[in-house]
Amino acid sequence: MMTLSLLKKISGVAGFAMIGLLAVNPAQAQSNASIDAAVATASTWVALADSNQTERMWSSSGPTMQKSISKEDWLKYLATVKTELGALTNRHWEQIVHVTNPADLPPGEYLNVAFASRFVNAPAVEKVSLVQSSGKWIPIGYVITKFVPAPAAPPAPAPAAAAPK
Repeated sequence: MMTLSLLKKISGVAGFAMIGLLAVNPAQAQSNASIDAAVATASTWVALADSNQTERMWSSSGPTMQKSISKEDWLKYLATVKTELGALTNRHWEQIVHVTNPADLPPGEYLNVAFASRFVNAPAVEKVSLVQSSGKWIPIGYVITKFVPAPAAPPAPAPAAAAPK
């Protein structure tokens, strides 16, 4: 499972900060059913991109997203990213991050659902941001970040030969 620090390193996208890991236990406000509903919503919504239903993604997103990016820019963004990455071959959700009242967004309860995804041309992390509204999770953001592994460390130099005695 990817760690928060790894996702932060590979995300590089401002505005979708991952503030803290969501630990699911009875004391928390988020119920297991709500978490399941959020993952289902995020999974269904991101699958629209796979079937080239990007206009439907935009129209079913929340007003926060629709105010921050035009439909035309949304379509261009997804077309560019999908062209670079190629077709999806595998996806599974990897992490959920719960955020309350984040900076630069209206007050409320938010979740970021991160997917570890493999496309024909590269692995990537997909993040779907959701806001809770009227008991439902509404998508308000989608960021795909191509995973670029760190360069391999150079081989260690060979030990120097011992001087003859």
